[in-house]
Amino acid sequence: MDAAKLSGAPDPALVERFAKKLERLWPLEDREPGARLGLAVSGGPDSLALLLLAHAAMPGDIAVASVNHGLREAASGEAAFVEQVCARLGGPFTALRVKVQGGNLQARAREARYAVLAQWLRDERLGALATGHHADDQAETLLMRLARGSGLSGLAGGRAASPFDPGDGGPPFALLRPLL
Repeated sequence: MDAAKLSGAPDPALVERFAKKLERLWPLEDREPGARLGLAVSGGPDSLALLLLAHAAMPGDIAVASVNHGLREAASGEAAFVEQVCARLGGPFTALRVKVQGGNLQARAREARYAVLAQWLRDERLGALATGHHADDQAETLLMRLARGSGLSGLAGGRAASPFDPGDGGPPFALLRPLL
């Protein structure tokens, strides 16, 4: 896809719906003055939708990061694409790279991703982190947990808003999933 094709404004009704959801998840009175929203954008359709909606709803109040785990050859190109979209929208972009340790690859990649995103949030003084997770991701999480034999307490999907404690001794952040 061409980054230039993504620079048009999304449907105003969708932007309004997104802004209302974001306000419920991250109320203005809970934000530090001037707090910007950090977006984790992979370059897939879900996170690009998040980027376009957040840019339209909060112009000038977002920052974008893409994390390259070094696991797929296409990851560098995807991050470059997100950077192009951000440049066309006039917003800040940061490419982050992590090294994933052995073991459970998915779990280790998630741990590395959230650790580097936490550092980015602190460095950029961002107030919260939003991801492009949506209802299909909820179903996938539930099915994976069922397949692993999870008990009832483990059969919940991700919440639309939850505290994000990176375990680095700093204060937790709000982790937002406004597309759920």
